[in-house]
Amino acid sequence: MDCKQASEITELVKEKCEVAVSSLRWIKVIVVGNTGVGKTCLIKHFCEDKFSTGYQATIGVDYGFKTYSVNDTELRIHLWDLSGSSDYLDVRSELYHNTQIVLLVYDITNALSFTSLDNWYKEITRYSNGGALTILVANKIDLKSKRIVSIDEGLKWATAKDILYFETSASSGNGVSRMFQDVLQKLMSRTDE
Repeated sequence: MDCKQASEITELVKEKCEVAVSSLRWIKVIVVGNTGVGKTCLIKHFCEDKFSTGYQATIGVDYGFKTYSVNDTELRIHLWDLSGSSDYLDVRSELYHNTQIVLLVYDITNALSFTSLDNWYKEITRYSNGGALTILVANKIDLKSKRIVSIDEGLKWATAKDILYFETSASSGNGVSRMFQDVLQKLMSRTDE
C-alpha cells in the first residue's frame, strides 16, 4: 500500500466515524426535587442497577451516564442530579438549558417534598427551554406503611400540570426501569413526529 492509498483509507474511515458520531442520539435528563427524596438513588439504580443505603446530600451537581436502546435507536443518556438545596439555585439554573427530560421527584413519606412541587415547577418553567418533557416521580413506594402523600394527590397534581406521573422505589427498583423506558419512548415519539 502506498501513501496515497493509506491517505484515502484514512479519509474514508474519518468520514464514516463522523457519520456514526453525528447519528448518535444524545439525551439530557435533569432530576430535581427536595433534598432526600431519592434523586441520586434513582439515577444510580437506572445507570448501575444498584442502591446505596447511606445518604449523602448532593453538593451542587452529580452526574450519571447510560447507553440505552429504544426502538432500535441507541441513546446516550446524560443524567444530571441537581442538588435540592436552595444554595445551588445558580448552578441549577444554568443546567436547565437544552434539557429534553425533567424528572421532578418527591418522597411519598414526606409531605414537605410534595408541597414544594409548586416551587420546583415554577423553577423548571422559568429556567428550562420550554420543550422539556416533565415527569412527576413519586419515590419510595416501598415504604407503604409510612406513606403520607396518596396516589390520588400525586395524580391530581400531575394532571393539573398536564404531565406524566410515575411511582418508583429506588431502593427495590420497582417502577424505575419502566419509568425510564416509558419516558424515553415518549420523548422519541415526540422527536420523530
